[in-house]
Amino acid sequence: MATLPETGEPVGFVVPARNNYHHTIAYVGVLPAHRGHGYIDDVLAEGTRILAAADVPRIRAATDLGNVPMAASFARTGYDTFERAINYVWDAPGTPGS
Repeated sequence: MATLPETGEPVGFVVPARNNYHHTIAYVGVLPAHRGHGYIDDVLAEGTRILAAADVPRIRAATDLGNVPMAASFARTGYDTFERAINYVWDAPGTPGS
């Protein structure tokens, strides 16, 4: 958990992890009250540092295409965009909303 040094107030958190294929930043976020202050870069950098300290060959992370602030943070902290995915979903007949 990331906190403000002056007050100890929570700002956000990061979950460095490993799935069956890669080491990943499984989740990273900044609490709504603290968004827009640049804290995301520090939070993401800490998760990256934790995984890099384990001497892993690569670290992967992902965000939705529409999450421009998160994509920008990945770019600022050195992550490369290497693929894009589009998921199509639709309601099956008989389900709510169809």
